[in-house]
Amino acid sequence: MERTFQSSFKARMKRAGAAALMTAIAGMGLVLPSHVALAQELEVTKLDFWAVRDAQMSGQIAFANEMGYFADEGLDVTVKWIVSGTDVPSLAASGEILMTGESVYISAMLQEKGVDMRYMMPMSDVGGSQQVVLGPNADVNSPKDLEGKKIGMAAGAGVGMAITAMCEEYGVDCANITLVNLQPPDQIPALVRGDIDAMAIWNPYALEGVKVGGRLYFSGNKSYIDGEEKAVDYMYLDGGLIVNGEFADENPETVKAVMRALIKATEYMNSHPVEEIAGILTKTLDIPEDDLQKILSMNIYTNKIDDATVAKATTLLAYGGRPDIAWVNKVYAPDDLYYLDLLKEVAPELVTADGF
Repeated sequence: MERTFQSSFKARMKRAGAAALMTAIAGMGLVLPSHVALAQELEVTKLDFWAVRDAQMSGQIAFANEMGYFADEGLDVTVKWIVSGTDVPSLAASGEILMTGESVYISAMLQEKGVDMRYMMPMSDVGGSQQVVLGPNADVNSPKDLEGKKIGMAAGAGVGMAITAMCEEYGVDCANITLVNLQPPDQIPALVRGDIDAMAIWNPYALEGVKVGGRLYFSGNKSYIDGEEKAVDYMYLDGGLIVNGEFADENPETVKAVMRALIKATEYMNSHPVEEIAGILTKTLDIPEDDLQKILSMNIYTNKIDDATVAKATTLLAYGGRPDIAWVNKVYAPDDLYYLDLLKEVAPELVTADGF
């Protein structure tokens, strides 16, 4: 009903303008949800949306595209799939990326490089999908045994935060662990060959590592180190909408249309069975449906900027600014990176954090 309503009124909205359409809606006795803003004329309709092909950073991007939510907003979106979010800074710096789904810490890295890419709203908390998998033949009986071992990880990947937190809990000297820079597709064969002892990676690659004989050791929010599952707080990692600043300034209605589509995707994904969502996304994300159900259940999909989100982002950014980590050369705060004016126009009820 909602999609039919939006489609049938789109032409009238462009001709008569939002004010006239509001009058027409009121006359019909219809009430729109509080988060649904009437669209103005879009400055740009054809967009490339760069995204990692996974259910963490890109769950809502893929879902909105599959369900036609972008098209409902008058957008012609082409999703440009990439392997790793660690590729985003160089692509954005070259001017190739105007819109992507990535973490607030990527926004900090870009800002430090003088690249105006703005964090417009969160989409997910994906710490549970950031995992460390031991190799089939790794001689690791306790965390201290990781000292002297090699862990495959894409350079700059957020999952490094989970490793650091685990080391601090168990008194492991992180300096004695060798991190081998490998992109996700290269880590599994390296694990099988024994070139690395473990891999620090995200799903679906982590699940594939288990399938070839690896052992899940810990994730951002769960540990299996002592032989049983227990909750931990090793890391928060977010996926969010990041947009080129100049593009956002010149095309605010287009960016708001993207936001509306993504928020609609979030609401649908959170209100329908995971089996249904996995069935819709399995082909697009190229992940087996059974695996995708597990992955979707590990992630938290939300567009809220509340006090808890700000606190977790603050911890993530503080970690990235540590001299021994040095994702960036100083500690950024969320209010250095959040650009929430458009989110407040589209869905003001989503922004409840103090100071924002």
